[in-house]
Amino acid sequence: MEFLNNMKKCKLFRKQVRNKGLTVVEMLAASAILSLLSLILYTGIFMAQESYNKITSEAETQLLLSTISDTLSNELRYARDVVDDRGVLQRYTSMSYGKNTTISISDEGQLLAKEKLMLSSGAYGNGDYQITDLEILFDTGGIFHVSVSVESKTGAVAETKFDIGCLNES
Repeated sequence: MEFLNNMKKCKLFRKQVRNKGLTVVEMLAASAILSLLSLILYTGIFMAQESYNKITSEAETQLLLSTISDTLSNELRYARDVVDDRGVLQRYTSMSYGKNTTISISDEGQLLAKEKLMLSSGAYGNGDYQITDLEILFDTGGIFHVSVSVESKTGAVAETKFDIGCLNES
């Protein structure tokens, strides 16, 4: 009790007791500071989200390209009765798809063999990724030269070139 009586006599305590609220200027200053902090936080979160989306898109594009490369390698490695026109693959006999197999790209940018999907549509991110260029050359030494480009809707592009030795070439 004695402590409280001493405090009431103190000038600082009496001044604080009289000022029980905040002034308009103090409220405006607090609002301005809070607004600035919110803006900085929002900008940081937005930039982090954009960076995450870009990196994810690039990784998914690379993954699709790798999957396509593996699929084409496995398919062409065992090709038989290869027919080419000036080195450009026209058709072949496939272990999976049969005689007169052709490899092409659908209107949606998906890999086709004999007009059938070689990969499920889920591999293409349900339309977010597509093959933009495919070239398959065949030389007399029994080697396929493949060039593939994949692009995402966000603009990430991945390209690869690889060679496949035909084991069943006749």
